[in-house]
Amino acid sequence: METVSGRKPIETSKSSKRIARHIENLGSSDNDVAAHAEANLIRYYGSRAFEPLLAACDDANPCVRFRAAWALAHTHDSRAYETILRLTTDPEGFVRYESAIALGILGDKRAVEPLIALVFQPPDEFCVQNAAAMGLVRMGEAALPGMLRAICHLDGTQLHSAAAVLGGIGGETSIEQLAELLTHEDESVRIAGIEALAEIGTQKSLILIEIYLDDPSPRVQESAAYWSQELTIELSRF
Repeated sequence: METVSGRKPIETSKSSKRIARHIENLGSSDNDVAAHAEANLIRYYGSRAFEPLLAACDDANPCVRFRAAWALAHTHDSRAYETILRLTTDPEGFVRYESAIALGILGDKRAVEPLIALVFQPPDEFCVQNAAAMGLVRMGEAALPGMLRAICHLDGTQLHSAAAVLGGIGGETSIEQLAELLTHEDESVRIAGIEALAEIGTQKSLILIEIYLDDPSPRVQESAAYWSQELTIELSRF
């Protein structure tokens, strides 16, 4: 692009002003305006807005912080990792929640272990554990090794969360691990395993679920019957 006697390209100058305006609007009290600014930063500016977005993550307004984190995550730039990770411990619960999902969008493999730790932390009113689970699912197969290591040391309700993450990620390895949950003594864990297998939705999932149509627990039988019927219908379409 041509320049004018040592000045920055005109388009670059205009873009910088637009980026600054959009970042300012991230803190608008009008949610539509703030969401529109976030979408524009993601769609039209991306990595060009990286430095201003990084600075915005320290803004006094928590709405600016979480929206800036989302926009940064969509750049998939590894330099954003530490900043977004820090926001998962933000004083504001909704910032922690949104930042946990943003880590998954960023896709940096370093986020796997911190997200796993967040999934299995004690419950809080903002349900950050659920956000961390969604973040892991967004990371896909990159999160599998860490999840498979973690599940060996879990019990009770933690296994429910693990099953949901593995079901969301999918894949043959997940099926093998989920099959082990179907033999758990706790009927609610067996149901979680069935539901996760149904989420993966393969023929192998269906075969495993059908085994539990005769489970000693009526609740497990009911879950197995429902999901085997649903999967049979879905698989027959292909």
